[in-house]
Amino acid sequence: METKLVSWFSEIGQGDDAVFGKKCANLGEMTRLKMPVPLGFAISVSAQEKFLEETGALREIQELLSRVGDLRDINLQAEVSREIHDIIVGKELPSDLYNVIGSYYDELCSKRGREAVVSVRSAGVKSHPGMYETYLNIGGKQKVLDKVKRVWGSAFNSRTIAARVQQGLPIADSPCIGVGVVEMVNARCAGVCFTVHPITGDTLKAMIEANWGLGESVVGGKVSIDMYVVDKESMKVIEKTLGEKKLQIVPKEEGVVEDEVHPEKQAAHVLSDEEAAEIVRMGKALESYFNQPQDLEWAIDDQQPFPQNIYLLQTRPVVGVKVQKLKTSEKHVIDDLLKKFF
Repeated sequence: METKLVSWFSEIGQGDDAVFGKKCANLGEMTRLKMPVPLGFAISVSAQEKFLEETGALREIQELLSRVGDLRDINLQAEVSREIHDIIVGKELPSDLYNVIGSYYDELCSKRGREAVVSVRSAGVKSHPGMYETYLNIGGKQKVLDKVKRVWGSAFNSRTIAARVQQGLPIADSPCIGVGVVEMVNARCAGVCFTVHPITGDTLKAMIEANWGLGESVVGGKVSIDMYVVDKESMKVIEKTLGEKKLQIVPKEEGVVEDEVHPEKQAAHVLSDEEAAEIVRMGKALESYFNQPQDLEWAIDDQQPFPQNIYLLQTRPVVGVKVQKLKTSEKHVIDDLLKKFF
């Protein structure tokens, strides 16, 4: 059966990593589990393959690489990456791709009764956080379609080229990627949640990192942020660290910008204890479902009441943490949570 070029998150799931990329597949699985995921759709890996082939971009990339030859020089890698990016962005979308992606965006707007403002997110077949580009706060069909091409172009960025040179792999055969188009959350605050303590490996503790505005300030590690440790049995916040939070990332007319945080907000905790506990409850349910500790991205909508204001933007396995063995008491608590969510 021919793979769909585009699908709603509700139509895909955990087994679709190779079709739509890992991030989109996980968003789809969470949507199917009725977790609070923003509306959105996934553009398949084969859509980029089709684009590169039908527009002649792949042939031009191959010709460019044959002229360049040895790519071990870092400066040359960056230059070639820019040229490939320009080739991809400069091509028009084939009419069928234009129509199908555009129709999904139009339907997203129709569901909301207004022009949808979205993030256009890269989704590699394997998880490579930060490897490819993501564009935030994008509105309008033409701008969304342009950002899709720019995400595709990032499959040939200098980091990817350097990695393939090091491994002795052909640059032109760089894996294509999926793209997620996800409705933006009007975020009062955002951050990450580890369902295992990332320092001690304690499975009975979860850690949340949070800042005002969008979550990119947390993921990027540029700002001193709030931290919360939650006991996963009692669901009580047992430790709080107040960060300086001098900067936040907020939407502008198109895209995002760094902004200073008002001194009163710098001195205030980002999350209430109830919000922290609810984020951890969702994380525990996903941890049990996927049978491994999770690293979640979340955001809290500024205009909705608790707990409907909490959205999950991503989940993936925690990496780089030596996890302590799950205790029997925790298994009983998670079984109760699964009854609530699933």
